[in-house]
Amino acid sequence: MTSNLALSPDQRRRLALPVDSPRDPIGGLRTTRARLQAWAWRHRKSLLVVTPLLVVVAAIRLWGLSHGPALADDEGTYVAEAWAVQVKHTLAPYTYWYDHPPLGWIQVAAFTWLTGTFHSAGLHVVAVRKMMVGYAVVDAGLIYLLARRLGVRRLWAAVAVGMWALSPLAVGYSRMVYLDNIALPWVLAAFVLVATPRRSLWAHTAAGALFAVGVLSKETMVLLLPALLWLAWQHTDRRTRSFCLVGLWSSGILVVLFYPLMAVLRGELLPGPGHVSLVQALQWQFLSRPSTGSVLSAGSASRTLLDQWLSLDGWLLLLGLIGGLGCLAVRRLRPIGLVVVLLVAVGLRPGYLPQPYVITMLPFAALAAAAAADAAWTALRDRPPVPIRRSAPREHQLRVVGRGLVLATAIALAAITIPQWLHGDSALASVDQTAPVVAAEHWLEAHAGAVDNRSGYGRDVLVDDTMWSDLVTHGFPQSQVIWFYKLDYVDNLDPSVRRRIHDYRDFGYVVSSPIVRAGLSLSPAPRYELARQALAHATRAATFGTGPERIVIYHVVPPKPQTTRRHP
Repeated sequence: MTSNLALSPDQRRRLALPVDSPRDPIGGLRTTRARLQAWAWRHRKSLLVVTPLLVVVAAIRLWGLSHGPALADDEGTYVAEAWAVQVKHTLAPYTYWYDHPPLGWIQVAAFTWLTGTFHSAGLHVVAVRKMMVGYAVVDAGLIYLLARRLGVRRLWAAVAVGMWALSPLAVGYSRMVYLDNIALPWVLAAFVLVATPRRSLWAHTAAGALFAVGVLSKETMVLLLPALLWLAWQHTDRRTRSFCLVGLWSSGILVVLFYPLMAVLRGELLPGPGHVSLVQALQWQFLSRPSTGSVLSAGSASRTLLDQWLSLDGWLLLLGLIGGLGCLAVRRLRPIGLVVVLLVAVGLRPGYLPQPYVITMLPFAALAAAAAADAAWTALRDRPPVPIRRSAPREHQLRVVGRGLVLATAIALAAITIPQWLHGDSALASVDQTAPVVAAEHWLEAHAGAVDNRSGYGRDVLVDDTMWSDLVTHGFPQSQVIWFYKLDYVDNLDPSVRRRIHDYRDFGYVVSSPIVRAGLSLSPAPRYELARQALAHATRAATFGTGPERIVIYHVVPPKPQTTRRHP
């Protein structure tokens, strides 16, 4: 019998066998373009709805990006750690002590390398905020896609994106260089994949890997795991559910294991003398970290933080909470309701409440509010009356009245919230809260480098995290610029600064920013004792800005040497 390999092309065509031909890259491109065109035509209605929304999300977040909100210390920390990854090829400019998984600022380092951030003038934190705007645009698209896969109609899916796009609370926090913003698109993508209508194994496996990337970007994202598993359970076929869930679990665990494996390879998994450890850092994070109190206790730090969130926008949080409770009544929406309930419950517990905690809540709050409204609208759908039932006309009237109430409530809320949101967004764009930082850095670059050691003054400059990478890349030696929080010799797990700095006279200048003042006021002695001593022996050299956001630069003056009187 003649082998298929020995047949000529004509014989293969007559026998309906495939004809071997060289690869046609142009034909492949044509096929790909045809598929993209077919996909775009199939989803043309959604594209017409979501594209303007993505433009709005980007425009509002880029509007006054360099003005507000005020720089936060965590932003400076992550930018400095990205500088260490890119320039020094280490995980942190000081000792990396496993306070967070490093994948978040590794992504920032990729952005700074591509854009040349550390070779440009200006505030590096503000430059990296452009990356957060890109992540926010991705978040908006994923919110819309997740809403559609949960059965929410286009109008209400667009409402969810619009609420998240316009809320000043969401606009302000989504601009900031927080690990939560970096982790959020990975987690949203995981929710989108497990809600795929195809219910495929590869989608759930990819979802597990993406969720693990989100957890390694910010570990608190693990709180959303129960909701993800519930959604995966709902969107799998009974015959293949076990395979899909195993794929999700296995891919997620394999990716997460890279973190402890890194600690093992560095010899830093377990506590021991002379080195930091992953276990020690986890113990500090979950067991011994100082509490900020309860949000229900007046005067606590957690209550103050909650008041700050509500002053920016309380509507989205309130509507999200109501919508989350409503979603629990609808089977297909219960995982989203669970996300809202879990985040609220964890936020209400006494303990440590981080400032960016609200970032994860906001997109799910907008989604829950819109999805609950869509479910209420659907439940009140005008069904044709049944002739044999005398109550059908009355039910019809009740449905009409109910839908009218839903529509009137939505219009009233829009009339109230949208003007307030736009006013808040305008305030973020118009009030320049970073100008004092820029002026202070220019002054330091002109004066701090000229300190003369022979006069008895120190050369080190004590700053908060937000200025560190700017000064280091603008000519200051890395060892000369000291993070303020590294002087906490009580809870600080980084031994490198303590070994080198042990006298306040090592400092030539202390930059008193809102971050430094807050750290000193909230932390009693002996925390930051060297900083307190330096300020006690310092004179004011320059002041930039007014009010709470002012920057004051102090010149540390050493004590005069004691002279002894000579007796004749």
